[in-house]
Amino acid sequence: MAKIITVTVENFQTEVMTEAENRPVVLTFASSQMPECASYNAILEKLSSELDFTLGEVNLDEPDNMAFVQTFRLQSLPFVVVLHKGQMEDAIQGNLPEDELKKRLSKFFMSDEDRAKQEIEDAISAGDFASAKPLIEAEMAKNPSEDHFKVLLAKCELSLGDGEKAKSILKQISENSAEYANAKSLLDLMDLLVEAAKTDAVEGDAATFRNACKDAERKDYRSALDGFFKLALSNPDFNDGAAKKSMLILFGVLGPKDPLTWEYRSKLNTFLFI
Repeated sequence: MAKIITVTVENFQTEVMTEAENRPVVLTFASSQMPECASYNAILEKLSSELDFTLGEVNLDEPDNMAFVQTFRLQSLPFVVVLHKGQMEDAIQGNLPEDELKKRLSKFFMSDEDRAKQEIEDAISAGDFASAKPLIEAEMAKNPSEDHFKVLLAKCELSLGDGEKAKSILKQISENSAEYANAKSLLDLMDLLVEAAKTDAVEGDAATFRNACKDAERKDYRSALDGFFKLALSNPDFNDGAAKKSMLILFGVLGPKDPLTWEYRSKLNTFLFI
């Protein structure tokens, strides 16, 4: 459970190092000569409750506590360290914004499940789908009904070139699932990817449409939306309104808060109501 300890040279071993054998302990150093230390410690106390960690506070105004300066090679304040099993796992120098500080500390206090999810998300964000896939499959073996992992696995399969397998996975997600919207947007996007993969010769509006699909495949969404929008302006009836439909698909993929969605939805709405 979260708790706050006033750390001294006398209780450091029993109160901090003993506890750090089982779970990481966060240690913060402060001095009244550095006013920002007080507000920084207040943030750390808040985070100790949110992340459920033990916070040890070292007051360097106490003469005996100056021994910690050499022990931790302290050069400036604020200064925060994470201790675990006799080792200093992290050292945070300077005054970080609260969200960055929380992110920096949270990796030490995640559950195993949350840590696995973070590892998967990081691999996907880095485009390392080959590494992400077995991690996802391992989590799905433990949580076969977890639709979030199904969507992530489908993204991996799609990026690794197996669109049919990705479709099969996504179609398993029911309309009642919280992940249904994500699954549907990916399924819709696959139609653009199929068009992008075609090799037959086309020209005119068909070529414009295919080039925009290829831009979507490369995740150059601005160019894709621009191509679809120009086609919607010049030939709104092309292939039963395929350009407008494709723009709506990309809005779903990007999400409602993405700046491109806002920009091109506004353009599309203006065009529709002229």
